[in-house]
Amino acid sequence: MKLFLLFALLLAGFSSVHLLIRYYWTLPQLVALEVENDKKDIKKLGSAFARIQSEMQRLAYDNAVWDEMTRAMKREDTTFLSKNYHIKESLQSLDLNGMHFYDYTGKAISHFALENNGEVISDSLFQIASEQQKAQFLIVQSDEPVQQQQLQFKSGVISFNEELILFVSSTIVPSVGTGKVYGSMLVWTYLDDKISRQLTEMMQRHIQLHTYSNLSKEKLIIPFEKYKSYPAIRTQDELIYVSFNDVFGQAQLVMAYKKPKRMFTNQLIEYSMGIALISSVFILAFIYYLIDKVVINPLTSLRRTVYRVIKEGDFSQETNIKRQDEIGHLAHLIDGLFSTVDTQKTILVEANQKLQKLSDTDELTNIANRRALMQFLKLIERERESALFPVSLMMLDIDHFKGFNDHYGHQAGDNVISKVAEALNGKTRSNMDLVARYGGEEFTILLTQVNEEEALLVANKLKQAIWDLKIPHEKSPTEKYITASVGLTSCLQADDFEIEQMFRIADSALYEAKDSGRNAVLSKMYRKHSSEK
Repeated sequence: MKLFLLFALLLAGFSSVHLLIRYYWTLPQLVALEVENDKKDIKKLGSAFARIQSEMQRLAYDNAVWDEMTRAMKREDTTFLSKNYHIKESLQSLDLNGMHFYDYTGKAISHFALENNGEVISDSLFQIASEQQKAQFLIVQSDEPVQQQQLQFKSGVISFNEELILFVSSTIVPSVGTGKVYGSMLVWTYLDDKISRQLTEMMQRHIQLHTYSNLSKEKLIIPFEKYKSYPAIRTQDELIYVSFNDVFGQAQLVMAYKKPKRMFTNQLIEYSMGIALISSVFILAFIYYLIDKVVINPLTSLRRTVYRVIKEGDFSQETNIKRQDEIGHLAHLIDGLFSTVDTQKTILVEANQKLQKLSDTDELTNIANRRALMQFLKLIERERESALFPVSLMMLDIDHFKGFNDHYGHQAGDNVISKVAEALNGKTRSNMDLVARYGGEEFTILLTQVNEEEALLVANKLKQAIWDLKIPHEKSPTEKYITASVGLTSCLQADDFEIEQMFRIADSALYEAKDSGRNAVLSKMYRKHSSEK
C-alpha cells in the first residue's frame, strides 16, 4: 500500500508539473510561435504587393530604355505614342488603367486611361494634376537635363476621388540605361478586385482591399512598416488588417485576410491530458500488480528463505543464496561497473574534446582552421536557419607576404600572421562571427545577420586594424607597413545560400581588390548559382 500511495503521489506531482509547464512555458511558446507565423504572413503579403509594383516597374523599364521611344519623346511624337501605347486591348491585357507620357519638366505630352468597363477617362489624376501633385509621382526637373543620368523610378499609392491608385513612373533615357532624360512614362491601376485577385493568387488565400478611412477605428489595423514591433497580431476579429502608406506617408490602403486556424488549444487541461490521466490510473493499478508479482513476492520469498537458512543452518540451499546475491550483490556490482564505465567515459570524452579542439584550431594562430570553417558553413547550408541571414563572407589576404617572408624570414612571417589573426578576432563578434585561417596568409571571416552595406563597414574596419599594427614592410610596393586586401559578398536569403558560390564570388572580389592596387576592399553582388538568377 505504501508503494501504491507513492506512485499515486508521483502521478499527482507529474500532473502538477505538467500543468505548470503548460501554463508558464508551453502555451506562451505556442502563442509566440503563432505571432511569429502571423508576422511572416504579413511580410509575405508585403512582398506580394512589392512584386506587383515590381512587375509594373519592369513594364515601364522595358519601354523607357527603348531608343525609338527616346526619339519619339524628343520630337513629342504623339502619333507614335498613340499608335504604339494608346491601345485599349493592350492596356486591359496588362491589367492597367492608364499610361501617360510627360517631358522632362512634367509637361503632359500624351494621355490614355480607361475605366475597368473600357470607358475612356479624360479627367484622371494624372491628366489634371497640379505641379505640386506631379512632384509626388513624377521625376521632374526645371533645368535642361545633363547628358549622363541614371534611369530612375517612382512608385506608390495615391488617392483620387475616393479611389486608391497604384502607380509607377520612370524616366526615359537611351537604351544603355544612362544618358539624357527625355521625359517620363507613368502607368497606373486601380487598387480594386484585379489587384485583390493577383494578391490572392500569390498568397494562396483571399485578400480583401479596403480604404483606411472606411474601416472602423475599433479594429486593430497594423501598419506594415511597424508590424515587427507588435507583440500580438490577432484579435477577436476573424480578419487580420494590414495598412500601407500612400506617397504622403499617410495610411490609405488596408489589406485584410482571414487569420489562419489556431493549431493548438489554449485550455489549461486539454482533452489529451484528461485521457492521459484516466489511462494513468489504470496503468498505476497494473504497475502495482506487476511489481507485487515480480518484485515484492520474490523478495518476501527470498527473505523467508534466508531466515530459514539462518535458523536451520542449512547452507546447502545455494539457489536461494544465489538469488539473494542476484538481487543485492549484483546490483552493487552493476553500480560498481557503472561507476567504472562512467569514469572511463569521462576520460574518453575529455580526450575527444581535446582532439576535437586540436583538429578545429589552427596551430599557429589559435583561431578556427579551414576544417572548422567548412563544418560551420555546411551546418548553415544544411539547416538554413533564417535567423542567421543575411550572411556575409570575406576573403582577406596579406599583401605582398612572400616578399615579407623572403626579406624578414619565416619566423617573422609567422608572427605577422598571428598578429593579424589576433586583430581580426578583436574586431569581430565572438558569438556571431567566425574568423578562420584559410591557408598561408589568407583568412576567411564569416559574418551572420550582416548585409552587404554593414559587411563593407566591417571589412574596412578590419583593413584599418591591420594597418594600425604598424608592422614595417620595406619590400611592399604598396605601403611601408603590412596591409591587406579584402573581397566580400553577402547572401540575403537562406534559400539562396551555396558554399561554393559564396567562395567563388568572394575570391573573385579579392582578386579584383588586389588588381586595383591592394590595400583595398571590394564587394561583389551575390547571385545564386542556378538557372534562375
